[in-house]
Amino acid sequence: MDISRVIIECELGEIEVDIFNELAPQTSKNFFDYMDAGRFIDTSFFRIVTLDNQPNAEHKIEVVQGGRKFDAGKGYDPEHVLPPMLHESTMDTGIKHRDGTISMGRFAPGETYGSFFFCVGHQPELDYDGRRFPDGKGASAFGTITGGRDVLQIVFERGEDTEFLQEEVMITSIYCLE
Repeated sequence: MDISRVIIECELGEIEVDIFNELAPQTSKNFFDYMDAGRFIDTSFFRIVTLDNQPNAEHKIEVVQGGRKFDAGKGYDPEHVLPPMLHESTMDTGIKHRDGTISMGRFAPGETYGSFFFCVGHQPELDYDGRRFPDGKGASAFGTITGGRDVLQIVFERGEDTEFLQEEVMITSIYCLE
């Protein structure tokens, strides 16, 4: 299988990720396009979703989200957003949202804005036919953590009373090893 190894360095340590290029080619390419264009520079882990900080969510999840932010007041930053891509659901790729899975943030299917998230624990509500997204198409998973799961846990433990952090965890570098 065609796999690329990526390091995501943050102020708390490194997370090593295997990207499944062959299983999720469009989503992997989208992630690398953001990375290669330098669009992850000056980003952070900015959202930590815990069971406790989403009181109005009918279908709760636990994730750590990083990369480019969507600002509800300002919307997208068009200078940093790439065009939509083909949505690759878990039904298409077979990559489920399990503990340590990396997936692209989205609103509409295929509409990414340069953010990604890691699952903390298994998150079937994010899979195809899951109930987190009203369209039932889920998010586009494209890899998994292979090292630094403890770093992800430390980031997750920084969760606050609301999903969007007041004290973000800065991402210092994202690069490919292979």
